[in-house]
Order: sequence, then structure tokens, then C-alpha cells
Amino acid sequence: SGDALDWLTNYRRLSFVEALRVLGERVEDIAPVERKCLKSPSEPPEWDWQHRAERIVSQAEETLWSEVGEPALNYLTGRGLTTRTIRAARLGYVPGDFRSWRVLEGMDVPCGITIPWFAAGALWAVKVRRAYGTPKYQQIKGGNVDGLYGADGLADREVALFCEGEFDALLARQEAGNLVAPVTLSSATAILSSRWYAELTHCHTVLVAYDRDAAGEKGANRLLSLSPRFRPIQVPQGKDITEFYLKGGDVYAWIEKELATPCSSNQRLKHLT
Repeated sequence: SGDALDWLTNYRRLSFVEALRVLGERVEDIAPVERKCLKSPSEPPEWDWQHRAERIVSQAEETLWSEVGEPALNYLTGRGLTTRTIRAARLGYVPGDFRSWRVLEGMDVPCGITIPWFAAGALWAVKVRRAYGTPKYQQIKGGNVDGLYGADGLADREVALFCEGEFDALLARQEAGNLVAPVTLSSATAILSSRWYAELTHCHTVLVAYDRDAAGEKGANRLLSLSPRFRPIQVPQGKDITEFYLKGGDVYAWIEKELATPCSSNQRLKHLT
């Protein structure tokens, strides 16, 4: 786990490479410069923040399933998410103008669709999808942006799938959760921390399905440089997994085909050059 990697490096005084070897990771092909693509281990926010933020998450959940939250719920189902997926993810809604913030539980909260980041028994952050404008995503102040959304789903799984955003990860889990464990850093520019990298050491394959644009390619390359186990895949059509699905694409069949197709060194080099 991430705690194990932290313990091995900070208390056993092992090098990063030595610690990864103890955890069973193959590091022979990882150059020292590439290992700089990992952030230092991250920690969740203080308990008081988590306690108050979880109350906000619960309030937002109730609002989403009320008459007030109907437009937000329609938006989510319009992205292909089922009500079961939405409930399982504990998505919610804070009503208000897309530029507004509200003070809830003594904290500044953006108005929009709430996306709680639960992992390893903690609430790391609460992201908020704004209805319009930029940035499209903000968060409740005080949260830790260095989490890994969906990390708990990695337990005992052999194949992980990195998506560029939470909604893509939820859709991939909904459609192909028995094939892969979808996770996300929330954006193509976010950097994986060593804590969460350690959670991937037991995965023999880590698929990277970032958006088909320049930012997505750059973010994918950063992940691919970490280990030969990381391999790039792209949706057959559309910019991302959600767009592919909404165009009638079969997410399960696509991922199943990718897993059955060996990744050549040329595929990796195409992304890394």
C-alpha cells in the first residue's frame, strides 16, 4: 500500500527503487529521471475537515434526489450514468449560480455537482462540477488534490484503467468493472503520488485511456514513463470514454479487445517520443 512505501522509504531508509522491489515492482526499466514523475506520498486532510465535508456530501446527496436536484440528475444520466452508479458514487448537488459559492458547515463550497473522493478510509477531497464557465471543476477548500479517485477499487485487481476524469471512470466501472478497476487523477496535468503508485504494484497491466488531445497525450506519457506495465489505449471514436459511449460505443467490448491485444514496444514509443 501507499503506507507501506512510505514506511520503507522513511523508516527503513530504503531507496525508492529498493522499496518498490520489496513491494514486488519491476523497476529495471525505469530510469532515474522518469521516477521524478511521481509526487511524494500524500496524506488526507485533517479529521475535522473530513467530518464537516462528509456532512456536506450527505446534504448534497439528498438535494440531488429532490425536485431541486432534478436538472443535475438529468445531466448525470444524460452522460450515461445509471442511478445505481450515481448513488454508489455518492454524487450530490449544491444549488446556486454556476459562479457562486456557499458557506456550508463553515466551509466555502462551490455550487454544482459534488464528487466526493473517498479512499483508504478517508475523504480526501470533494470536487464540484460547475454547470458552465471555466474552470469547469473546483473543490471544497481544504481538500487534498493529490488523491486517486477510485483507489479502493484496486484491491485484489490485476488490471487498472486510468481515465482522465471522474465521470469517465464511473462510466468505465459501470460498463466494464469486472474487467478493470478504473481510477483517475482528475485531470491530464495531475501527477501520481508514490502513495497511490504503490497501490498499483500488484496490477500486471495498467491501461491509460486519456483524452484524444494534446493535454491527454502529455499526461498519458507521464504515466507510461513510470513502468512497462503501463500501456496506452484510445477509444475507437470520440474524444473520451463518455463521448464514445454516447455515440453508441461498447465500452466493455473495446476494453476486452484491448486486453486481448498485446502491446508492442512501438505503441509505447509512439507515445513517449
